[in-house]
Amino acid sequence: MKLYAKKILLPDGFLEDRTVTIENGIITAIEAGNSGELTFPILAPGYFDLHNHGGEGYDTTLLSMELLEKFLLRLRKAGVTDILITLLTGTLSQMAEELSFLRSAMERQKAGSLPGARIVGAHLEGPFLNGAKNGAQDASSIIPPSVEIYDRYFGEFADVIRMVTVAPEVEGAADLAAHLVARGICVQAGHNLCDFETAELAFAAGFTSVCHTFNACPPIHHRAPGLVTAAMLSDDVYCEAICDLVHLHPGVLRLLYRTKGAKRMIAISDSTMPTGLPDGVYSYAGHQCKVENGVKSTLDGALYGGGCYLDESVKNLISIGIPAEDALQMCSATPANRMGLAKLGKIRVGAEAHLVGLDEDYTPIATLIGDDLKIHL
Repeated sequence: MKLYAKKILLPDGFLEDRTVTIENGIITAIEAGNSGELTFPILAPGYFDLHNHGGEGYDTTLLSMELLEKFLLRLRKAGVTDILITLLTGTLSQMAEELSFLRSAMERQKAGSLPGARIVGAHLEGPFLNGAKNGAQDASSIIPPSVEIYDRYFGEFADVIRMVTVAPEVEGAADLAAHLVARGICVQAGHNLCDFETAELAFAAGFTSVCHTFNACPPIHHRAPGLVTAAMLSDDVYCEAICDLVHLHPGVLRLLYRTKGAKRMIAISDSTMPTGLPDGVYSYAGHQCKVENGVKSTLDGALYGGGCYLDESVKNLISIGIPAEDALQMCSATPANRMGLAKLGKIRVGAEAHLVGLDEDYTPIATLIGDDLKIHL
């Protein structure tokens, strides 16, 4: 398969007039000139969403392959080729059941029977959080970090779990983080009341990213700077950001971009079950959420997940003055690098052919996952 791009995003930036050759799902050549079978105004790496709970009526608690397929197909239409599905805090047995379901879904994808964005693994957003910063999470199910509890309920899912969010200041967090890192699982800080000094220790001890930065964290204070300041000052720490222009003011997004840059700022959707659905009140799995003018919140007013997928996140970032190549990188190469997946998120020889074709307005018009090309018109 050969795809021609009038403009293409390579690891060093945009170039024009290039043809990409794909064989057996791998990029084997990138050459000047037009020898492609299909032409795209812009060709970029497929988007990789590290933090999403569902959408289009699907939620991880619902255990429905039919709804999951609808969600994965919608993500693919949004240019998303790869995801970590994020579990909200629930009872330990419930979360274990959700992980078992996701394992089945991943097995179906490997067998070719579940289409849409590829599930790379699971991200546990809890239950090892600070209950005082639960946000839309179920505070009654939040528990202190514990190696013993993790192994008892989640240890059998080493093939599924890729990342765990933990509140660094809660007793037991350091031991659990060390346990996870030793097993190749990424650890990030979130839903916390962490002070600056504790955050610096956590980042030195294996916490390598921040969950939806600024949200469910103490705000920056000039005498009590906290975890966000420590993260912004650390060259190595990745920072997730919900880019729906509701969770974070455009000025805050620009500040995060100015301090972290495209190589450490990660755009996430944090989508939840009502994302993509009309305004109204939705009840499911013991939760109630209202959608008003596209903004989702619990009935008591807490924001309930992001309001858009990564295709709109890219447009939002561009609209506030962030260069297009950096906005695209924050949705592709940067999350792939954060997860240590060198063959994803980049258009280069030897990489997996996970690509998104875009029009001049950065609207996805096609996605390629391996040898499977889908045109979205």
